[in-house]
Amino acid sequence: MSPKSMLSACLAALLLSLPASAAETQKAPDPGAQEVLRLIDKRLSFASDYKGVVRMREIRKDGVEMAIELQVYRRDSHQDLIFLITQPKHMAGGGFLRIGKNLWEYNPVIGQWERTTRRGNIVGTIACEADFDRSRLAEDYDATDEAPETVNGTVFRKLLLKAKPGSEVAFPVMRLWVDADHNIVKRVGHAPSGKVLRTDLIRGYQRVKDPVSGNLVYHYKEVLEMESEEGTRLVVRYEDVELAPLSANIFTKAWIEGRTR
Repeated sequence: MSPKSMLSACLAALLLSLPASAAETQKAPDPGAQEVLRLIDKRLSFASDYKGVVRMREIRKDGVEMAIELQVYRRDSHQDLIFLITQPKHMAGGGFLRIGKNLWEYNPVIGQWERTTRRGNIVGTIACEADFDRSRLAEDYDATDEAPETVNGTVFRKLLLKAKPGSEVAFPVMRLWVDADHNIVKRVGHAPSGKVLRTDLIRGYQRVKDPVSGNLVYHYKEVLEMESEEGTRLVVRYEDVELAPLSANIFTKAWIEGRTR
């Protein structure tokens, strides 16, 4: 099934998880492309600390499947981020720690840390750090409008994003398909040459109340990621989301090392 057909198939389920369209309530002037990125970032961002469980199912072209589970902890006010691997069993206890702009990977078998790039894949999958981090599209990209696209009678705004100089991003070029409420329903990551690297379909969102701001914010519920060249697919589910203060001790190498003792 093509990405466009898959977008059509999951559109109805996605719309059920969202509030009534802005077009159905009160028509307002369309914001500019860069303002849309800021609105997306705002809808996806938390003022509170964050923890949740990410469950991924990877399906390779040859039919081989692997189940992966991560515990994710975020403190956006300090740019701190942790992934603790809990499944599969042979990888459990490993993880990634970001402090500021530095990302470190921990191997529990040898008990060593290695500095890694934020562009790299997480746990050997096609997922990357940005899939679980704070949304910062407006900080990292400049956006322009492309021709809108209609799927099953619904019009989506289509944006072309190019990375700003000096931005450390997984995809130098991206395209976003955005609904009337500024929810991303599809995104495509490109190489500088224009080659498609990965196509994502956002299958659903979940609404969570941020105890710090008091606002209802949005978080991905399920995303289908498809790698173009090798045909790998990754179903990513974001579960057990909690917004509450976290101890600063969590965001340390010692905390991850202590999970395997």
